Amino acid sequence: MKSNLLDIDCKFTSHYKELLGIQKNIFQQLRDYPFDLTKNEITDAIVERMDSFWFFNVNNNKEILGRDINTTAADFFTETCLLFVKAYFEQNVGVKVYSEKPISTQGNVIRPDISIWRDEQLIAAIELKVSNGWKGNTMISHLLEREKQIFDVHPNCIFGVIAFWNFFDRNMEGWSTKYIGVKMFDPAKSHPRTNAKIEDLLLQIENVLH
Repeated sequence: MKSNLLDIDCKFTSHYKELLGIQKNIFQQLRDYPFDLTKNEITDAIVERMDSFWFFNVNNNKEILGRDINTTAADFFTETCLLFVKAYFEQNVGVKVYSEKPISTQGNVIRPDISIWRDEQLIAAIELKVSNGWKGNTMISHLLEREKQIFDVHPNCIFGVIAFWNFFDRNMEGWSTKYIGVKMFDPAKSHPRTNAKIEDLLLQIENVLH
């Protein structure tokens, strides 16, 4: 008997629907996980998820669909970082971790990719960038302006940036503590890791909370 279109495609749709249950189970396990910020497990886990995302999407786009561009990774990167940051801080410290929670500034509303709150006090704001994108060389000035706007309202919070593809000068102030670039983009596709660890930024935030 010949299969119809839905029969052919059901393995993909069934697998995709099962991911929600897998994610819920992982998040529950993370609530009881003995995180150690002196290690680099969180950084490694984020890299593995992003590598898996690109393994499917790049090969799917190029080999099967023949697309000239790749699937946007920004949302997946935000969700990935949020998963581990949320699990860590809500478990260990009891603070709340949000994404896109609005912060009212003078004439603007800023929605940090990740923000950590104790009641109404903003503890930390983290911006997430896959790369410097279309802003290119102006990305740093954009981030500095964003930091200033947040500090005008919450002067005692920590501000940090996590970029998957490093676009920071490793000699700049705050490199690997405030500005975390995880990998160097390499056209030959070796993509070496930098020495920056996401845990170092999280540890600074944790120290403020205790």
